[in-house]
Amino acid sequence: MRHCHAMGRLFQVAERLDRIGLRRPVARVATLAYPESRFSVDSDGRWVNEQPQATFVSPTLHTASYAHLFQWVLDNWAWDYRPKAGDTVVDVGAGIGEETVIFSRLVGPSGRVVAIEAHPDTFACLRETVRRSGLANVTALQCAVADGDGELSIATADCHVASSVVEGGGTRVTARSLDSLTRELGLGEIAFLKMNIEGAERLALAGMAEVLPKVRSACISCHDFIADLGGSDEFRTREAVRPALEAAGFRIRTRPDDPQSWVRDYLYASRP
Repeated sequence: MRHCHAMGRLFQVAERLDRIGLRRPVARVATLAYPESRFSVDSDGRWVNEQPQATFVSPTLHTASYAHLFQWVLDNWAWDYRPKAGDTVVDVGAGIGEETVIFSRLVGPSGRVVAIEAHPDTFACLRETVRRSGLANVTALQCAVADGDGELSIATADCHVASSVVEGGGTRVTARSLDSLTRELGLGEIAFLKMNIEGAERLALAGMAEVLPKVRSACISCHDFIADLGGSDEFRTREAVRPALEAAGFRIRTRPDDPQSWVRDYLYASRP
């Protein structure tokens, strides 16, 4: 769920009040409007959405319920393969940790989730989501996944879910290849790889020669839909990513009739 959601009237009002320094009163109102959540603002000004099952920390008002996110993951990321107890999941482009929380619950104490997020501000939210939710089986890492180790620049978008290294500029961040990371972490078989990195998936695949044979199933979000909406053609990655996955021995499934444009760009990869 890395596109910018329109969250209804409450969200729009909250954004306006936030700009004039009324974030905490909005949190009190949001708690009344969403009884499954208790909203607050932490010492760094981030929104905190505390629920019985997990706590989500975000730079913008986050109103999604755990139940909604759980179903979202099953219906979208886990459409072709549902992670199970004991699995290792690698979540590339973890954002604030919405999917990471669900993956953590699915794989259980015997499993492991590696959550990777490039933008430092978003990563700070991810780290807090992991900590506050008590996700002992999650390793959170801040870096951009690329074709090799080094540095990249990541743009800071108005909506934190859209920050991308494709557009460049902005903040310098550490870049790592997944080959390098998995060696460092000592990862063996990866049951499921989720990748949603705003057009940089082609770059990431160039650094996955060693790790791809260890991956059993994957969901890679391509971003042609952004180019279709007027964005740079650099976001057209599907026709490069699909043959790279097929050459690595994956069977590819897609959902061309899905009403959501970003889901139509998902590539579901699995071993025959």
